[in-house]
Amino acid sequence: MTIGSVDAKSLEAAAGAGPGVRVQVFAFVEILLLSVWLGSMFFFSFMVPPSAFAVLPTRHLAGQIVASTLGKVELIGLITGALVVLVQLATWRLRGASVARLGLALAMIAAMAVSHLWVSSTLVDLRASMGGIIDDVPATDPLRVQFNSLHRYSVALMMTAMGSGLVLLFLTVRSWVRR
Repeated sequence: MTIGSVDAKSLEAAAGAGPGVRVQVFAFVEILLLSVWLGSMFFFSFMVPPSAFAVLPTRHLAGQIVASTLGKVELIGLITGALVVLVQLATWRLRGASVARLGLALAMIAAMAVSHLWVSSTLVDLRASMGGIIDDVPATDPLRVQFNSLHRYSVALMMTAMGSGLVLLFLTVRSWVRR
């Protein structure tokens, strides 16, 4: 090393130097992605359905808004989830391997994928098979029973993703702070 030139490793090794810019950027990006993903799920779950069913003139319209919004939340999850996994793999050695963090991210992605590719699309098909207006179909109708059952799966998948996400966010922040 010549006088007047400093490389990143030398700066990080210097007494009192904090984490390097690269580390800070990775930490920021990962936490931002998780926050966006969790925020979209929490906003959807606790704001969109109650508001839609409270203010729209029919339950049918509210259901359409909720279904449309859910599809967008699921896509956000699939995209941000893939990016979170990439960040985790890129920083695997930097902050120590964590199968738990990777597993939680993959569980969240799996929940969003199952919801988006199977449950939500089946709910849309069932709604169309019932003529679109679910409230006009008797609760004992087999299609309505199947719809209600799949709706419970949809809620369970979202809750699984949200719970996993909260644990993942905690472990992620802890992994970056310990560094």
